[in-house]
Amino acid sequence: MKLAIIGSRTLAIQNISGYIPDNVTEIVSGGAKGIDTAAAEYAKQNGIKLTVFLPQYEKYHRAAPLIRNKQIADYADCALALWDGKSKGTIHTVKLFETQSKPVTIIQITTKTG
Repeated sequence: MKLAIIGSRTLAIQNISGYIPDNVTEIVSGGAKGIDTAAAEYAKQNGIKLTVFLPQYEKYHRAAPLIRNKQIADYADCALALWDGKSKGTIHTVKLFETQSKPVTIIQITTKTG
């Protein structure tokens, strides 16, 4: 299963293993700080394939992050959203998954980076 791990850049979670289902064969990430970085580290440490969709600013300019979020939603089978309760980008991506009737688990976390 291709799991998109999405979330707020302001969250400080060193170990996300407790949130990851056992049947994950691929981690999908947006390549940003915070949760995206934790997802990439988890994939590397556990030998799981990692696919990263970076925003293509040269091609899409200001719309690049939104287009990247759509690419993630189109590619992954489901999503795990670790959310600070405020990030508009995280909720945007959650809605993209829901529009496609793909499962999304949302976990609200309040531990911030310092």
